[in-house]
Amino acid sequence: RRILMEDLREALASDRLELHYQPVVRVEDNMVIGFEALMRWDHPDRGSISPALFIPIAEESNLIIQLGEWALRRACRDAAGWPSHIRVAVNLSPVQIRGGDMVETVKRALKDSGLPANRLELEVTESVLLQHNEQNLTVLHELQNLGIAIVLDDFGTGYSSLSYLLSFPFDKIKIDRAFVGELALRNECAAIVSAVSGLARS
Repeated sequence: RRILMEDLREALASDRLELHYQPVVRVEDNMVIGFEALMRWDHPDRGSISPALFIPIAEESNLIIQLGEWALRRACRDAAGWPSHIRVAVNLSPVQIRGGDMVETVKRALKDSGLPANRLELEVTESVLLQHNEQNLTVLHELQNLGIAIVLDDFGTGYSSLSYLLSFPFDKIKIDRAFVGELALRNECAAIVSAVSGLARS
């Protein structure tokens, strides 16, 4: 883990990390309306390393603050060249929100790229609300006040609680893939997705 951490630090300094973009498709008309930025690391000796491995290592070492800023700046810069109706979503780590000057970092990324705030979405997981709740909520409110959409990711598993929906006025809720993946195969999944969707709209 220590070796990977040092390799990751070197990869960041040498600009060897990549962002891949996963399309977000509107079901009604099959139109691509956005992309989610996903960080990828192709290690020169070890090949492709899963984010599930290197992101926790980056969070433990606080390197995630630099990684997150790099990803945010790159995603904003890339999205600024896309059609004006296409939005970009970037994941935020709880460590970034706690340990970095997140609001100023986002402001700089938007200003430097020229991307309008309403074309940026920032995705957070429930862990942001589990610890340092008031501090984190303040940061999320400040970001939302800039015109940025705040998205609750992976809702429905882990410690997910309906009280999160009272804690913050999320612009979007992403229902966990555990339910969506078998939506067409299991009535239970369809029922849960339908219920959460209706609850979110209400």
